[in-house]
Amino acid sequence: MKTEERQFADACARQFLDVANQWGIAAKTSTIGTDSARNMVAAGRILPFEHLPCVAHVIQRAIVVSLRESGFDGILVKCRKVVGHFKHSPANSDELNAQQASLGQEQEQLVQDVPTRWNSTLEMVKRVRRNRDALHTTLSQQKHNLALPTNAEYERLAKLEKMLEPCRYITELLGGENYVSCSVVLPALCHLQHAMKISDDDPAYSVRFKAAFTKDLNQRRENINLEWLKVATALDPRFKNLKCLPRAEREPVWVKLRELVKGQEPTLKPLREENPEPPKKKRALLLMGSDSDSDEDTPVDNTVERYKVEPSANLDQCPLKWWSEHTAVYGKMAHIARKYLGTPATTVPCERLFSLAGHIVQKRRSSLSPDNVNKLVCLSDWWKKEK
Repeated sequence: MKTEERQFADACARQFLDVANQWGIAAKTSTIGTDSARNMVAAGRILPFEHLPCVAHVIQRAIVVSLRESGFDGILVKCRKVVGHFKHSPANSDELNAQQASLGQEQEQLVQDVPTRWNSTLEMVKRVRRNRDALHTTLSQQKHNLALPTNAEYERLAKLEKMLEPCRYITELLGGENYVSCSVVLPALCHLQHAMKISDDDPAYSVRFKAAFTKDLNQRRENINLEWLKVATALDPRFKNLKCLPRAEREPVWVKLRELVKGQEPTLKPLREENPEPPKKKRALLLMGSDSDSDEDTPVDNTVERYKVEPSANLDQCPLKWWSEHTAVYGKMAHIARKYLGTPATTVPCERLFSLAGHIVQKRRSSLSPDNVNKLVCLSDWWKKEK
């Protein structure tokens, strides 16, 4: 939507409400997801919806801070210059491809990291390391003034790749749009905390990275609407044991859920069942990271207590399908679960559409009307899904 006024919080909130009313979803909307910009956060406070900052943005900002404070800047600058040498010259790129073929490697392009492209730093490091021999051989036959990474720096890049890989995994897991993601946020962040634990074998730069990442993530974690995420996690039958939370924080979640059930009207509609879950391999790691096993209370004759002692669902099972099958038993809670579990954990699906719109609206197509842009974006997205 085009706007003529500056993007102050009240103007953003007004536009969000205009969109919700235009689409007729204001009464159906429970949450709004944005990035962590101050005007977006302030707009979220004004709106009558729960505000859930994008968790992928939170993780990305923690990565940027950690890279800056751990001393990886110098090595990454070298990598960027080497990648740029080949990316900006088709002739240099062809020579690299020929060298890759002669070494029996797969011919692949190098990747330049971009601040707004998540996980691009990891992909750049991976490809530079994977094509180390081809890069050095190709550059040895050219005239250039590039400073190549040393053996010690390649070792540091290997350590960095190992530390960034869990972040990539979590970002991709939470960025899906075909399965429930809101209830996975706290188990995912718990997994990241354990992945970033400092060990005695870590070199100094790894210690600095992990310490900076953990500190920054903990600070940002307090501003991602933890109360909403805790309830969503409790309502996911796969993670209802709340192992991702300290023991002292578990009971208040159940107290909150009891209050929600007590004030919930029992009007229900059938839950949709077509909701595939991410691969089991990606979810299995999320069960790690508990300080202890959850306590099982003696069953009491009320909804929440009966749900607590229900066996946890299998990781392969869709939580919405589970609630659909148990609606008759947990009527009020099923309605609450649909509301909480329907919230996306990130704005990544929207970011994908922004990227798609950027490919459609170009300088050579600047005369496209807004209506035609909307139609082209929808057609492109639908066509891609049909494929």
